[in-house]
Amino acid sequence: MAPSADACLRCQAESKKDTLGRQDCVVVWGECNHSFHHCCMSLWIKQNNRCPLCQQEWSIQRMGK
Repeated sequence: MAPSADACLRCQAESKKDTLGRQDCVVVWGECNHSFHHCCMSLWIKQNNRCPLCQQEWSIQRMGK
């Protein structure tokens, strides 16, 4: 099942869905199976290399739309 444009849990938590053009941003899944927009996670990773939800060390498992 393909994720929808609002699949990013970070965007949902911040209530900023699609405000920065994230609708077209690629979704990434971590080894922990949490999904986020790549553009959101690239900003997060600069400050903290852990999943925002479970705090497991962030490592990309797969990418897709």
